[in-house]
Amino acid sequence: MNIGISTWAYQDQPLNEALRRISELSSHAEILCEAGHSLLDRENRDAAESFDLNYTVHGLVTDVNIASIYPGLRRESVALHRQAIEASVSIGAGLYVIHPGFTSWGHYRSQALEALKTSIAELSLMQEELGIRLAVENMPRSDWLFFHRPDLDLQGMGLVLDVGHAHTCGTLPEFLNCEELAHVHLHDNSGKSDDHLPLGQGGIDFSPVLEAIGKMDISAVLEHKTEDALHESLQALQQMV
Repeated sequence: MNIGISTWAYQDQPLNEALRRISELSSHAEILCEAGHSLLDRENRDAAESFDLNYTVHGLVTDVNIASIYPGLRRESVALHRQAIEASVSIGAGLYVIHPGFTSWGHYRSQALEALKTSIAELSLMQEELGIRLAVENMPRSDWLFFHRPDLDLQGMGLVLDVGHAHTCGTLPEFLNCEELAHVHLHDNSGKSDDHLPLGQGGIDFSPVLEAIGKMDISAVLEHKTEDALHESLQALQQMV
């Protein structure tokens, strides 16, 4: 089982250095398409193409909301994703991760869900057109985020199971049983907040998760905020697999 590594742990480094460090640990990198690692930057695309790595890409998050109740903002969010998806295709990435948006005002929740449905329909068409797998990530427990349980029609797109997020919602078993499961984010927490702890330092039982990854032959990455946490998880994984 080849577990990949997110560049999030190296956000303080240029992308070429992040990928160099990851290449010493794994053959699979997930590029967090934000800040200094954005693939909208030609230099970062060149850096990615210079390594012999398998790529997934975590799509844009900052100022992007595909569930916006304002049509102009929603359309622009989808358009920004398209730019990042095209950039991901250019480096040979096999999968692009999409967050399902949010609403900051509960009164608009039903409208925001309708907007999200429209955006998912538009994004799903890009899979065949651009030749890349697109997948939507479940979110942690929150009043303003969506997709806490497998209740969205992904319209042909895949599911990115964020194990830590699901644990905060108590819905990990439900997500593990989804046919759309295409990719997994691995990190731990106590169930109270989305801490991105090293594996084994929270309350998650990773045995069924790792079993599902192997059985379904899908990609998975460690998603941590620091390099130290990443190495602690790599050590823990050696005891689990």
